[in-house]
Amino acid sequence: MLELNREGLKNPLPWERAGISLPRFDIERMFRETDESPEWVHFGAGNIFRAFPAMMQQKLLDEGHVKTGIIAVKTHNWRTVETMYAPFDNLSLSVIMERDGELDITVAASIRTTLAGDPEAGGDWTRLKEIFRAPTLKVVSFTITEKGYSLRGADGELLEAVRKDMRQGPGSP
Repeated sequence: MLELNREGLKNPLPWERAGISLPRFDIERMFRETDESPEWVHFGAGNIFRAFPAMMQQKLLDEGHVKTGIIAVKTHNWRTVETMYAPFDNLSLSVIMERDGELDITVAASIRTTLAGDPEAGGDWTRLKEIFRAPTLKVVSFTITEKGYSLRGADGELLEAVRKDMRQGPGSP
């Protein structure tokens, strides 16, 4: 049985038999490089990010053009970091259907970690602030879907999350 975690990737044969491509770069090395010299933080750790920007970074890692992965940040419903991402070592499957109907399935491994982007998250918030102070940080990117643009509910009133943000101000995201 395939297990989508770093330990499960150590035996590539079952993955190959299942027609699933594995990353060609050294994941453990990428982890070390990213921890020591973080370069890219991405807000919005959902499916669009994992299928496109993260896979772009994976291609760069596979080809040896870069050494670091992405630090993903989840701000909405951030408690899912521990249930959805951590148990799988931030790995996911990218599935692309080609024109001929063939499925191109790849283990996406370019995400070093997913952090909760909320001061209530304690250690994640502290780590995120450290990363933003790192002189190696080069890129901060965002994926904002339609939910991110919603300010008002069906009743025309500001959503509670928006009102809370306005009350707290920029000093307390």
